[in-house]
Amino acid sequence: MWNVMQCAVQGRSHIKSDTPCQDKTYSAVDNDTQVIALADGAGSAKLSHYGAETVTKFICSELIEKFDAYFSDNDGASVKQQLIEGMLKSLSKTANQLECEIRELASTLLFVAIKNNQFIIAHIGDGVVGYLKNDEMKIASQPENGEFVNTTVFTTSKDAIMTMKLIKGSLGEIQGFVLMSDGAETSLYNKKERKLADVLKKIMQISTVVSADKVQEQIKQSFENVIIKATTDDCSIAMLVKANDTFKGYLQLSNKHKCELLKINSVSSKRKIRRYDDILVYLQNKQSVYQIARKIHLKPKYTKKYIDKLCMLNFIEKNGDYYHTIVIMRTGNEENNE
Repeated sequence: MWNVMQCAVQGRSHIKSDTPCQDKTYSAVDNDTQVIALADGAGSAKLSHYGAETVTKFICSELIEKFDAYFSDNDGASVKQQLIEGMLKSLSKTANQLECEIRELASTLLFVAIKNNQFIIAHIGDGVVGYLKNDEMKIASQPENGEFVNTTVFTTSKDAIMTMKLIKGSLGEIQGFVLMSDGAETSLYNKKERKLADVLKKIMQISTVVSADKVQEQIKQSFENVIIKATTDDCSIAMLVKANDTFKGYLQLSNKHKCELLKINSVSSKRKIRRYDDILVYLQNKQSVYQIARKIHLKPKYTKKYIDKLCMLNFIEKNGDYYHTIVIMRTGNEENNE
């Protein structure tokens, strides 16, 4: 099973001009197949948000239905041709409905599809595709720019098939994938060093012990309050993270991984980790600060600092004067129902 987190937020320039968010994300799952897609509508195309929505929905449906056929086809040019033709056919239908030219629906496209131990990645235009492997963030595909400065390639471009990147392979030790538009790229990708931000790794790790909905909510808040301030463009991201044996639940993590998730220094960490563990276990039933303080034998004002940090990380939730744990708390003796 893989967790999906995604969001797209309107950029400052589009808020100012009352232009809809032109970034779109979409995901689909059916049996063993999962797909995430992201498209960034062309700023020069006034209806590109409809085009971005069209191609993300099409590609998810297409890969759910035909993953095996595309993966087994060793003719990369043929696969690209089929995907492009399918997208253009879908865009033509949308153009007819909107009574517009197909070029008004131009967008980029990034997607990742997985089934069993196989994956397919495709990329048209700018944005970045990354992945987490052996606890290290890596680049799968970098932006494809157009002939001129500040231009890129779109799904409707004549040279889309020539510049489209197609990658197929075995998942192996890959733990997660991330797609991002060029707006999000401003904060989360260092072009000079060709390196993804470490926070992406932390998000992927947290998503394996906290519900995907909670992580997605936290990502959205971060994009709305932080990421969009670094650019005037729309910002979007889509992540697909494996919920596998690497992370079976918070209690089964190593102290090293707990330190990373809790953002605490490894020096003198054992006592702190033990307190965090005790709080999280105790809060599987709702308790107040004073009840928690008595349980862990720590003054309420110091206990509150631990609690505030766990709330900030979305590990626990507050309801009135009471708190409760929302992370996955498997002890290793429970049956795995995933």
